[in-house]
Amino acid sequence: MKKIRELNKPTLGLAEYLDAIGDDANWDEFRDHNAGASYNELIEKLIDVQHGLCGYCEINLIELDRQIEHVIPRSDPPQGASREVDITNMIACCKGGTSPVFASSERSSNEDRYREPVKDNMSCGQVKGDRNEEDFLEPRKLPTLPSLTKVLVDGRIEVDEEACESEGIPVARVTRTIEILNLNAERIRSAREKQWNDLEEEAGQIGDPDDSDIMDAWIRAVLMPDAASRLVSFFTTTRSYFGPLAERILKQQPQAWI
Repeated sequence: MKKIRELNKPTLGLAEYLDAIGDDANWDEFRDHNAGASYNELIEKLIDVQHGLCGYCEINLIELDRQIEHVIPRSDPPQGASREVDITNMIACCKGGTSPVFASSERSSNEDRYREPVKDNMSCGQVKGDRNEEDFLEPRKLPTLPSLTKVLVDGRIEVDEEACESEGIPVARVTRTIEILNLNAERIRSAREKQWNDLEEEAGQIGDPDDSDIMDAWIRAVLMPDAASRLVSFFTTTRSYFGPLAERILKQQPQAWI
């Protein structure tokens, strides 16, 4: 998980719906508002704010694998109903490995999005479900630097204990968040491992690794937003691969990657 920016005001379609309906506004009705155009506008805006990545697992969001996640679930007794059309309770996420459209004869090319057994490989909002645990750390509340998580060479994501200590955040909270979202599901772990291996292969082709200019150019090319303001999938994997070199670049202003 990485920090993402919060969309702090409604999109035009959502604002118009809220003004028209008032206290009777609800999520199901909003999704049908303007034949779904207002929902599509909203999810596109959230995706833009998140640089194209799922707010939880960091896979790139595509039309067949995206949805709006309510961080505080709609079913939550104290807050769910009052927050279901609250823009500050929404982020864009993938479908957590459950989209049946990827269960095809070409499944091998989509194993980062769908893999059986589905239950074991569910992640993100799909597996989080109705849970609203106090220890859950949502991505908009994470520190910009340092990263509280790190990816290992085998694709596993784990807590960076030193970073947690520096930010005064209990290690147990980050560990629990990883568990709640099932971010080490084999489907995701394998995708991160592949990305790490791809970076290793590319490293052998970039020239002199001791040339700081060459390294800086490469890191910026694979880590920073592209011309469409999109980040590479599984951003934290790339960040972890480059280690302190990545942190030095991410620290520089403007921090367009957040």
